[in-house]
Amino acid sequence: MLTGLLTFTQSTPLVHVGLEWLAYLLGARVYFRMRRRCPIGISKVDQMLLLSCTVFGAAFGAPALHIAESWSWASEQPMAAWISGKSVLGGLLGGTLGTEFGKRLVNWNHSTGDAWVPALVIGLVVGRIGCQLSGTWDMTYGSPTGASWGWDYGDGVPRYPTALMEALAVPAIWIWLRRRSLSHPGQMFNAFLLGYCLLRFFIDFLKPPFGAAAANATMPVDLYSGLTAIQWTALAGASWMAARLRRTTET
Repeated sequence: MLTGLLTFTQSTPLVHVGLEWLAYLLGARVYFRMRRRCPIGISKVDQMLLLSCTVFGAAFGAPALHIAESWSWASEQPMAAWISGKSVLGGLLGGTLGTEFGKRLVNWNHSTGDAWVPALVIGLVVGRIGCQLSGTWDMTYGSPTGASWGWDYGDGVPRYPTALMEALAVPAIWIWLRRRSLSHPGQMFNAFLLGYCLLRFFIDFLKPPFGAAAANATMPVDLYSGLTAIQWTALAGASWMAARLRRTTET
């Protein structure tokens, strides 16, 4: 089993933090490079306002979904503890909502999402590698498994390597979509986020509380009518992206 590396990184959370910031930096670099290739016809001021709305939406959505995921724990904690974690899915959907709000502010009706896709892919891959090299404190670990490739996050229990699985699945989704006929503006972004929402819905069945409770000293994950907050959000996000994709296909 893959135990040695993880036992080491369990005691070095800076590895995770470093890779997370690297994901932000690489993602930003790729995004601005793609944006220069496909400029949008609004002023610099409006572009900054639009980007600010995107960042604000992501900054709000990421911790909000994380709190909802473990509300039974978070509701008993001081508000300062609420920003102790964040959800990638919440950030992506929150950023999308923020962008749509920003478009209304600057009266811009065209799609701006396609340039984000390569940036999101590289950011997700690098960030999830950081999650995989963390201990159970990161809350991205999988449920226990008897498979020979189970991953020991430092607690001596072989688990599904869910972050690594996501890091492999995300570029696979992107490669598959690049081979499709997605020529209308916005189609690539909507299809990619649709695929990511479906990925998160299914892959989260391999995480606690499915299969087992959360590991010791980590926050419990709540179930709402049999699904987690992330899974319900993933279903809502997938429905939203499917509707958006349908509209871009029909125009």
